[in-house]
Amino acid sequence: MLFFSFATALFFLITLIWYFTAVEDRIKRWVGLASTLSILFNAIFSLYPLEKKIRLGLDLKGGTAFLLELQGEPTSGALDQAIGVIRKRVDKFGLSEPIIQPVGKRRISVQIPGLSESEKAAAKEQLSKVAKLEFRLVHPDSDKLLAAVQSGQEKIPPGYEILPFSQEISKGNKTEALILVKKREEMGGKYVKRAFRGFDEVGRPTVVIEFNEAGAKRFGEITSNNIGKRLAIVLDGEVKSAPVIQTAIFKSAVISGGNMSPKEAEDLASVLENPLETPVKILEERGVDPSLGRDSIVSGINAALAAFASVVLFMVFYYRLAGLVSIIALLVNLLLLLGLLAQFHFTLTLPGIAGIILTIGMAVDANVLIYERIRDELEVGVPVRQAIFIGFNKAFSAIFDSNVSLIIPSVILMELGSGPLQGFAVTLVLGIVANLFAALVLSRNVFEWLLSWGMLKKLSMMKFLHKPNFDFIKFSWLTVPAAAILLIVGMSTFFLRSGELLGVDFAGGDALTVAYKEMIPVASVRQVLEEAKIHPSLLQYAKESKQLIYQVRYGEGEKSVGVLKEKFPHAGFSLSRMDSVGPVVGEELKNRAALALSLGLLAILLYVSFRYEWSFALAAGIGQLHDVLLAIGLMAIFGKEFDMYLIGAFLTILGYSINEKIVISDRIRETLKYKSSLTFKEIINEGINKTLARTIMTGGTVVLATVSMLLLGGPVISVFSLAILIGVLGGMFSSHFISPALLYWFHRLTEKRGKKIPIQSQAV
Repeated sequence: MLFFSFATALFFLITLIWYFTAVEDRIKRWVGLASTLSILFNAIFSLYPLEKKIRLGLDLKGGTAFLLELQGEPTSGALDQAIGVIRKRVDKFGLSEPIIQPVGKRRISVQIPGLSESEKAAAKEQLSKVAKLEFRLVHPDSDKLLAAVQSGQEKIPPGYEILPFSQEISKGNKTEALILVKKREEMGGKYVKRAFRGFDEVGRPTVVIEFNEAGAKRFGEITSNNIGKRLAIVLDGEVKSAPVIQTAIFKSAVISGGNMSPKEAEDLASVLENPLETPVKILEERGVDPSLGRDSIVSGINAALAAFASVVLFMVFYYRLAGLVSIIALLVNLLLLLGLLAQFHFTLTLPGIAGIILTIGMAVDANVLIYERIRDELEVGVPVRQAIFIGFNKAFSAIFDSNVSLIIPSVILMELGSGPLQGFAVTLVLGIVANLFAALVLSRNVFEWLLSWGMLKKLSMMKFLHKPNFDFIKFSWLTVPAAAILLIVGMSTFFLRSGELLGVDFAGGDALTVAYKEMIPVASVRQVLEEAKIHPSLLQYAKESKQLIYQVRYGEGEKSVGVLKEKFPHAGFSLSRMDSVGPVVGEELKNRAALALSLGLLAILLYVSFRYEWSFALAAGIGQLHDVLLAIGLMAIFGKEFDMYLIGAFLTILGYSINEKIVISDRIRETLKYKSSLTFKEIINEGINKTLARTIMTGGTVVLATVSMLLLGGPVISVFSLAILIGVLGGMFSSHFISPALLYWFHRLTEKRGKKIPIQSQAV
């Protein structure tokens, strides 16, 4: 299996290089076909069997993710030891494919698929319990001395301390006592080889502790030297058992007392067998009930199918035969994307499905650019064969630049984003790579075969605009101030309402999604929570999915659900999802979000400056900033919660909004080169008008896909897609009315200084 994947991938690489270097048309056609078939076989083979090859994330499969942090000053080996211990503890749950990995030098990410809400409490206890096991000798006169100490007649003897000791006095009745034990342990938990649940002679649960070879020897020495004395078994500072040593013991010890349930004995045995040397704290917790995960898959698939159908109908209706070719390329694109996800064992998340849907919209962007270039050549009388050749060559520069500019923020998101967002970024990057092959190799190869068979004597397409001649710069004195006013209103709203709009990702707290059967008025829900001293925020119903969504302070989430169940038993409230983020992590995520957006904008600016010229890059960069700030401002006006998913949407806007600006800049640069007799204002207007149809078409396909996500994708994807929709529409506006105006003003400024805008080569 591995050999077949490697062989087909190697053959694909060889034939792909051969395709780009081949000169003779016949050889180019066959090599292109061989390259396509080899990568298709590779993708199909990687996907078989599908149910085992595509790994689903927690938001689709259900389960819980924890972020743990080692406390104090952990040693260099403490992180590895903690990961090993936690892995053994998680394995006790019998759930498949837990993901446990280090995050930095003192944090551990634990993802447990299939973990239901009812099992979450036990998992939290298992993960965070230190279970420091000690064997200490009890003072011979413990009871007598304790009474004297408590009456003030005696002091605690040097080298001893008082610890709590819970004992059963009768069946079902326990008493909390105290016991006087040595501070220094005789033996620690590192000698434990195995711990398991057992039963005493009357059937009460016990915990049997077996020692390793060194431990057996050490325990034998302790017991043989202290016959007749009591030996306390101390766990996390509490005495669990304190039997009298009757004889030397070399194999095992037993924790008994009769006050444990079978489940408590099982849990105690688990932590004793895998003790943590360093205490850990749960900083973050994100959980999804499996039923909600299944609903997310259904809504995601429906959104993807709707996006695919709308794009197919549009492309076939508008571009006809060429549209069919683009649909073939789109199908291959999706197959390659899924094959890459399976081959490299990437995890598919709910935002990852959003990435696939966005890929469907953007996959035809390249084809639209190519087809509009082909149309330009056909309209001046160039033969079909030559028009196709010229169209692919002229569109290559804009396609390459726009896809690279989208990869840049995606890579930043992969590095700085959380798990689900990393899934989105990975899906988007893989989709872009597959898109480049499908558009530039597969589509062209299909046209080459059609031409060789004599089936393509003419190529007809619909035309959206016939020789538009709008003066976009003329309206800049109106559009730019209007955009600035809208941004000021939006950003003012964001800063004024940031306290209530920032979700738990940034502010810390518990964000809950609670399913219900009968709707309770929001005012009543708020009242009972307030009476329990729980202060909810962003309290709202998602009626379509029958869910109640709200936020509370950190650590109050489960308590709030318990209150709702108790006060409204007829409503059928049940916890579907809970994300808990501590204040420290929230502040860190806020800083990472700001860093990700800043780096994304800076990296794209540097790339566009390298490919074009500083004035082009600055005008495009300000346009990008407008698109992102517009999305932030309108989402604030709409009262939407800001979380890391929205940061992913804003980064996607950064990458996508540059696409149209690059297409327009590419045509302006070309016009500068060949029509130097025109004024710079005329050159800009001509560049915008000549690309107007294609920028509307490319933006339109993404809008179709995004609207599908908005309407059918479910509550998580819908907010995410609303931000992207705002960014795409804002990008279409800024690409025609803001960035070109700024470019014109920059040019006027340089003219006054006696300089000219240099023209860089279009070669990639």
